[in-house]
Amino acid sequence: MDRWAWDASVASELAVRFAGWTRCVEAADPTALDEYLHPDFLYVTVFGLRLDKPAYLDMVSRIAPGGRFEIHRTSARVRGDVAELDGEYYTGGGLRTGEDLSAHTRFTATWVRDSAGTWRCLTHHGTRYEPARSGD
Repeated sequence: MDRWAWDASVASELAVRFAGWTRCVEAADPTALDEYLHPDFLYVTVFGLRLDKPAYLDMVSRIAPGGRFEIHRTSARVRGDVAELDGEYYTGGGLRTGEDLSAHTRFTATWVRDSAGTWRCLTHHGTRYEPARSGD
Protein backbone atom coordinates (compact mmCIF):
# COMPACT_ATOMS: atom_id res chain seq x y z
CA MET A 1 0.00 0.00 0.00
CA ASP A 2 1.25 3.49 -0.84
CA ARG A 3 1.99 5.65 2.17
CA TRP A 4 0.97 9.21 2.85
CA ALA A 5 3.91 11.61 2.86
CA TRP A 6 4.26 14.93 4.67
CA ASP A 7 4.90 17.51 1.98
CA ALA A 8 5.96 21.06 2.91
CA SER A 9 5.60 22.24 -0.71
CA VAL A 10 1.97 21.11 -0.97
CA ALA A 11 1.31 22.47 2.54
CA SER A 12 2.58 25.85 1.38
CA GLU A 13 0.48 25.74 -1.79
CA LEU A 14 -2.65 24.76 0.14
CA ALA A 15 -1.99 27.44 2.78
CA VAL A 16 -2.06 30.01 -0.03
CA ARG A 17 -5.28 28.50 -1.41
CA PHE A 18 -6.85 28.46 2.06
CA ALA A 19 -5.86 32.10 2.61
CA GLY A 20 -7.56 32.99 -0.70
CA TRP A 21 -10.65 31.14 0.45
CA THR A 22 -10.72 33.06 3.74
CA ARG A 23 -10.45 36.39 1.86
CA CYS A 24 -13.60 35.42 -0.08
CA VAL A 25 -15.38 34.71 3.21
CA GLU A 26 -14.20 37.99 4.76
CA ALA A 27 -15.60 39.77 1.68
CA ALA A 28 -18.85 37.74 1.88
CA ASP A 29 -18.26 36.80 -1.76
CA PRO A 30 -19.61 33.27 -2.33
CA THR A 31 -19.19 33.52 -6.12
CA ALA A 32 -15.40 33.70 -5.86
CA LEU A 33 -15.35 30.58 -3.67
CA ASP A 34 -16.05 28.30 -6.62
CA GLU A 35 -12.33 28.52 -7.43
CA TYR A 36 -11.50 26.92 -4.07
CA LEU A 37 -14.32 24.47 -3.38
CA HIS A 38 -14.93 21.08 -4.98
CA PRO A 39 -18.44 20.61 -6.48
CA ASP A 40 -19.12 17.98 -3.78
CA PHE A 41 -17.82 20.19 -0.94
CA LEU A 42 -18.97 19.42 2.62
CA TYR A 43 -18.30 21.68 5.62
CA VAL A 44 -18.74 20.74 9.28
CA THR A 45 -18.69 23.80 11.51
CA VAL A 46 -17.32 24.12 15.03
CA PHE A 47 -20.97 24.43 16.08
CA GLY A 48 -21.82 20.98 14.69
CA LEU A 49 -23.64 22.08 11.56
CA ARG A 50 -23.15 20.01 8.42
CA LEU A 51 -23.33 22.19 5.31
CA ASP A 52 -23.20 21.06 1.70
CA LYS A 53 -21.77 23.50 -0.84
CA PRO A 54 -25.02 25.43 -1.53
CA ALA A 55 -25.70 25.82 2.21
CA TYR A 56 -22.11 26.93 2.88
CA LEU A 57 -22.25 29.49 0.06
CA ASP A 58 -25.54 30.80 1.46
CA MET A 59 -23.93 31.21 4.89
CA VAL A 60 -20.98 33.08 3.37
CA SER A 61 -23.36 35.46 1.60
CA ARG A 62 -24.71 36.44 5.03
CA ILE A 63 -21.32 37.25 6.65
CA ALA A 64 -21.29 40.66 8.36
CA PRO A 65 -18.67 43.22 7.32
CA GLY A 66 -15.55 43.41 9.46
CA GLY A 67 -14.95 39.71 10.02
CA ARG A 68 -11.42 38.38 9.94
CA PHE A 69 -9.43 35.18 9.72
CA GLU A 70 -6.00 34.51 11.14
CA ILE A 71 -4.40 31.27 9.94
CA HIS A 72 -1.89 30.17 12.57
CA ARG A 73 -0.56 26.86 11.28
CA THR A 74 -0.99 24.39 8.45
CA SER A 75 0.63 21.10 7.48
CA ALA A 76 -0.22 18.63 4.74
CA ARG A 77 0.21 14.99 3.90
CA VAL A 78 -0.23 13.88 0.34
CA ARG A 79 -1.02 10.71 -1.54
CA GLY A 80 -1.34 11.22 -5.28
CA ASP A 81 -3.99 13.81 -6.07
CA VAL A 82 -5.40 13.86 -2.53
CA ALA A 83 -4.05 15.96 0.33
CA GLU A 84 -5.03 16.22 3.96
CA LEU A 85 -4.47 19.72 5.31
CA ASP A 86 -4.65 20.34 9.03
CA GLY A 87 -4.00 23.38 11.14
CA GLU A 88 -5.35 26.11 13.36
CA TYR A 89 -7.02 29.43 12.70
CA TYR A 90 -9.08 32.10 14.39
CA THR A 91 -12.34 33.44 13.00
CA GLY A 92 -13.61 36.75 14.31
CA GLY A 93 -17.03 38.02 13.34
CA GLY A 94 -20.41 36.69 12.48
CA LEU A 95 -23.52 36.88 10.37
CA ARG A 96 -25.54 40.00 9.60
CA THR A 97 -28.30 38.52 11.79
CA GLY A 98 -26.01 38.96 14.80
CA GLU A 99 -25.00 35.32 15.18
CA ASP A 100 -21.40 35.25 16.43
CA LEU A 101 -19.16 32.82 14.54
CA SER A 102 -15.96 33.74 16.41
CA ALA A 103 -13.87 30.72 17.36
CA HIS A 104 -10.37 29.37 17.66
CA THR A 105 -10.47 26.36 15.35
CA ARG A 106 -8.42 23.26 14.73
CA PHE A 107 -9.31 21.79 11.39
CA THR A 108 -8.77 18.89 9.06
CA ALA A 109 -9.57 19.32 5.39
CA THR A 110 -9.35 17.04 2.38
CA TRP A 111 -8.23 18.67 -0.86
CA VAL A 112 -8.21 17.01 -4.27
CA ARG A 113 -6.27 18.07 -7.35
CA ASP A 114 -8.51 18.34 -10.41
CA SER A 115 -7.59 17.53 -14.02
CA ALA A 116 -6.25 21.08 -14.50
CA GLY A 117 -3.88 20.62 -11.53
CA THR A 118 -5.87 22.93 -9.22
CA TRP A 119 -6.37 21.97 -5.59
CA ARG A 120 -10.03 22.22 -4.45
CA CYS A 121 -11.34 21.55 -0.97
CA LEU A 122 -13.62 18.51 -0.77
CA THR A 123 -14.28 18.45 2.98
CA HIS A 124 -13.49 20.73 5.91
CA HIS A 125 -14.14 19.87 9.54
CA GLY A 126 -13.49 22.30 12.38
CA THR A 127 -13.24 21.78 16.13
CA ARG A 128 -13.39 24.67 18.55
CA TYR A 129 -10.60 24.95 21.13
CA GLU A 130 -9.27 27.41 23.67
CA PRO A 131 -5.61 28.31 23.12
CA ALA A 132 -3.18 28.07 25.99
CA ARG A 133 -2.63 31.38 27.73
CA SER A 134 0.90 32.73 28.00
CA GLY A 135 2.48 32.02 31.33
CA ASP A 136 0.39 28.89 32.05
